[in-house]
Amino acid sequence: MKLSKDLEKELNRQLNMELAAAYQYQAMAAHFEYIGLDGFAKWMNGHAAEEREHAQKFYDYILLRGGKVTLEALDAPKGTFATILEVFNDAMNHEKAVTASIEGIYALARSLNDFGAENFLNWFVTEQEEEEDLFDTIITKLNLFKVDENTAALYEFDEELGKAE
Repeated sequence: MKLSKDLEKELNRQLNMELAAAYQYQAMAAHFEYIGLDGFAKWMNGHAAEEREHAQKFYDYILLRGGKVTLEALDAPKGTFATILEVFNDAMNHEKAVTASIEGIYALARSLNDFGAENFLNWFVTEQEEEEDLFDTIITKLNLFKVDENTAALYEFDEELGKAE
């Protein structure tokens, strides 16, 4: 079944949102590299790659359903941060925006009785629950251990994130 024009537009918007997330997370990784936090950088690079994978899933699905992929220009991402907590709060805010966007697309698919699109989007609904939980856990630990003020905790956290898969 061919995509409706409205759903095609929204899936393309989400594809571009995923690419923007990858771009932003890459900038965050570069910031961490610049300030010498290799573990944080490795972890954020992993998330940038994950966002590119998400974008590819949307790209492939749009084409599978006979739609036209539309890539938009990306704005320059924020690349300077005052604190570690600021980086993760920004990332969490972005993940919440992605969740809201996916839920909106899901609602559109449901209103169009596009069961295939609903099925495709189910994976992303679950993924976003996991992403928000992950970022929330990290933010909780950053606050609990006052990582921005505690160099020993910062070192340990950098080591921990560097080992994360």
